[in-house]
Amino acid sequence: MHTPRLLLAASAFALLLVGPSAASAQTQYARVTITNQTDVAITFDAAWEGQAAREMVVDPGRAVTVETPFPSGPTKPNLTVRYRQTRWAPRTTVEVSSGHVDPRTDNPGRVYDFYRKRTNEGSMFVLSPR
Repeated sequence: MHTPRLLLAASAFALLLVGPSAASAQTQYARVTITNQTDVAITFDAAWEGQAAREMVVDPGRAVTVETPFPSGPTKPNLTVRYRQTRWAPRTTVEVSSGHVDPRTDNPGRVYDFYRKRTNEGSMFVLSPR
């Protein structure tokens, strides 16, 4: 009589052990790191496809990392970054590609840098891949 209960308990325990690893194998993670190579703090909005935008600030010489889980598939999500050159200027929108990462590592994913570019109209912020 105790054998069916023991077998059932062993099966449930095996599902607990196998369940999370099987689920994590189906979920991939995308990560983008944005660095600030300028001498001023930069505020920007970052939004993964289908998610609400979050306001972020990156101080001079620092970096912020944005990560999201997404279902397994052939495509990976893009991150939309919106920032302003000056307070009253329209926002510049840049869509950046992400990199697949293992969330248990410190892999930065794809890295993009904010830097200043001198133009005929003055100095501008640019976000570009490293």
